[in-house]
Amino acid sequence: MCSSQIGWLVFGIPNQGRLLNQTPTHYGETGMSTHLNKAEIEAFRRRGYHTPLRVLSVDEAVAMRQKLETITAESDSPGTATPLTDLHLIYRWAWDAINDPRIVDPVVDLLGPNVLLWSLNWFIKEPLDGTFVTYHQDATYWGLEPHDVVTAWVALSDAGPTTGPMKFIPESHRGVVQDHVDTFAAQNLLSRGQVIEQDISDNDSILAPLKVGEMSLHHVRLIHGSEPNLTHDRRIGMVLRYCATHVKQSKLRDTAVLVHGLDAYGHFDLLPAPKIDAGDEELLRQKDALQRMQRALHSKDYE
Repeated sequence: MCSSQIGWLVFGIPNQGRLLNQTPTHYGETGMSTHLNKAEIEAFRRRGYHTPLRVLSVDEAVAMRQKLETITAESDSPGTATPLTDLHLIYRWAWDAINDPRIVDPVVDLLGPNVLLWSLNWFIKEPLDGTFVTYHQDATYWGLEPHDVVTAWVALSDAGPTTGPMKFIPESHRGVVQDHVDTFAAQNLLSRGQVIEQDISDNDSILAPLKVGEMSLHHVRLIHGSEPNLTHDRRIGMVLRYCATHVKQSKLRDTAVLVHGLDAYGHFDLLPAPKIDAGDEELLRQKDALQRMQRALHSKDYE
């Protein structure tokens, strides 16, 4: 059995449909495949995460960071703010990133051959600014059912131990979604400042530092968080949320991008690649996607 076939068993979902028009396999400057082997897939199934995995060269990651920081710098000017969520809908370089086989291939190994990108975001901790992420589970408010969802976290800057890298609670994905409390704390990077109601000990966690261009993967139910950035450089993570095509948004009609295989279910409105960087149609498409996501994340009938 090949590694990708083994991966389909992680979530107990068989292949649906046949593969169509796969993205050509190219591995950029790293020059290597990023497919997971049998042992790595089984370890993910047991622990709920895989880290680290080299997916970009340092030069590629630095170039992507420069593109992102050009946008964030422009957004600091009055009247020019561009939402950073789902930049793949308005910039071709971000579209290429979410479809990069080096990022998508290991996700396919875990979810099966038919995969959607639900959202793209960036977790940026400024130097010494005190921002943090409380222990939480991604599945709490996303509304994606069933939980065949994987988050890919790609370091565009150093994410060493003092930068506030992610910390995971191994095997916590094997339980249920726990009760969370919304704090809306100002320095919490989460949309609600949500934190698991039950006390979680750091003694039970493992730190997941990443070098520039490395990636981690974690299950949507895995408990995780991060501490403040104690360095004099930004800590920047590109965060991609992938799901199998049989997954459905339980709250409303949502949007997604097909990044691998075939969508035989039609649970999401599939969005196209941007034709013009930050064009009018592209910006309207991003605005609509963000509005739907915000309604889902803050839906009262799901709490």
